[in-house]
Amino acid sequence: MKNRLLHTLLMLCLCCLSALAQSNDRDYIRMGNRAFRSEQYDKAETYYLKALSKGHSYEAFYNLGNAYLLQGKDSTGARKYLDADSLGTTNQLKRAMNFHNLGNVWYAQGTSLLKSNQDATGAFQNAVNLYKSSLRCNPDDNETRYNLAMAMHQLKKSQNNNKNNGGGGGGNDDKDQKKEDKKDQQQQQQQQDQQQQQEQQKQQQQKQQEEKNQMSEQVAEQLLNSAQHDEKNVQRKVKQQAASRKSLEKDW
Repeated sequence: MKNRLLHTLLMLCLCCLSALAQSNDRDYIRMGNRAFRSEQYDKAETYYLKALSKGHSYEAFYNLGNAYLLQGKDSTGARKYLDADSLGTTNQLKRAMNFHNLGNVWYAQGTSLLKSNQDATGAFQNAVNLYKSSLRCNPDDNETRYNLAMAMHQLKKSQNNNKNNGGGGGGNDDKDQKKEDKKDQQQQQQQQDQQQQQEQQKQQQQKQQEEKNQMSEQVAEQLLNSAQHDEKNVQRKVKQQAASRKSLEKDW
């Protein structure tokens, strides 16, 4: 009896070990996601690394970058985002999130450089470029649009600091930035013009519909009046015919 029980336990252990050995990258990604949601970022990191040992995937690199970022390992996380981008994906929302997070890394680095009175122009310029890449993938992301505005503000602030400190040598950078700013303004103006045009078209369509409804009401009223008029004419003719017949009748 004991031998049988021991044999059964050994078989169960072997089945469990076999199941673990057969775990693929998707299984490890799911386990990593559960740990990530529980804010166990170091544990999630371990699972994502195991997933990558089974095979490279965009999701594993991206999620690993997130796990590193929330552990304060910004530079390591940024490298994983770049690894994800190098693999590529057809999912534009995933690409947008990847660029957004990379932009956040550079923005944080620029902020740190500003606090220590160092040149943060390059960091903020990278953040601006990455936020723009994110918006190209997902133009409806208002959070990224806000971050882009903040990064552009900090970029100008950093450039002004360099000028005031006699940083010079940035003539070409200033020209490039002006071109970028002008391009952004033109794009914003185009968007506003398109929205205005769409609004005008909408108003025109509403007006046409109202006129059409009004015309329909007028036509219906005219038809009703015509029908009532015809009915009165018919009744008048019937009375006239009845009167004429009565006048022809004679008393015998």
